[in-house]
Amino acid sequence: MSDNAKNEGQYNPFEKMTFTYDKCFLCGEILTDENSTEEHIYPKWLQNKFDLWDKQLILLNGTGINYRNLKIPCCKRCNNKMSEAIEKPIQIAVTGGYDSFNNIDKNIVFLWLNKLSYGMLFKELSLDVNRRDITKGKIYSQEWLEEHKMQYMFLQSIISESEYNGQPFSLLLFKIKVLEDENYWAFDDPFNKTFFIRMNDIGIIAHLMDNKYNEDFFLQFDHLKHLLHKELHPIQFAELCAKFYYKSSLFYRNPSYIMVMNEEGRPENIFSQGMSGYGYDDWSQKEYAKVLTYFLQPYGIEFDKIYSEDEKVMSWLYNEDGDFIEL
Repeated sequence: MSDNAKNEGQYNPFEKMTFTYDKCFLCGEILTDENSTEEHIYPKWLQNKFDLWDKQLILLNGTGINYRNLKIPCCKRCNNKMSEAIEKPIQIAVTGGYDSFNNIDKNIVFLWLNKLSYGMLFKELSLDVNRRDITKGKIYSQEWLEEHKMQYMFLQSIISESEYNGQPFSLLLFKIKVLEDENYWAFDDPFNKTFFIRMNDIGIIAHLMDNKYNEDFFLQFDHLKHLLHKELHPIQFAELCAKFYYKSSLFYRNPSYIMVMNEEGRPENIFSQGMSGYGYDDWSQKEYAKVLTYFLQPYGIEFDKIYSEDEKVMSWLYNEDGDFIEL
């Protein structure tokens, strides 16, 4: 099964889903007074730790919404299952800092990021593109969400306790210098299937559906691989995120998966099929500089300061001799 396959006879994991607030976003169970609860997309412990309740996250239509309002419908069974399987382990690891987080099962981190990413898409199904003109429709459509069928299957593996054979994602972890005014930042792109988050001294770069292709590409270069053993300033981490994001945008391979289903129609085993050969379109320094400018918005650094017409792009990671810059 590939993520964008559309064969008529193909298994449809969304068969029981209506994407409405009377059903659990994860299992599709009809909600009642007895089994209904709300799932905070960005969990309460995270919002408490980084004081996010009244801060805003930017939606796909460019508008902002407070973190405290990012809630989706969930049944108590799925809520409890997610809490035990991913939220509590992630909370303990984040509280312990980089060294603790570095020892956590990568699959747990992957499922947690997937919940954040898919949860946001589900939420945007209920939000108007333009609040003043409801005829414009919702920010994200049901048809678009159904294109994320494999991402939903990964989430289903939380409640079915699936076994993974192979790694369906790329995940890189970095140690970050802790600065009082820069202790949290997050950005995800559901179209590019990438997720970036910084929590105190923990920096995560991920591609949520590439069968480890981008991670393997990154790790084959010594000058990038050795960054895993450096302590990065937040601006250096932002630059690294821009590099990974732009490179991922050039990735044109289509990952595929084989699944063994249980009696309830949920994945019991997920096999990620490896990909060989080169899988990227050509790199453009100018386009990369535009991406870097976006990631450096918090620092107020404009494009003309980053890019020069001789195809050079400013770097906070390396000097002109290629040596790592200690910031």
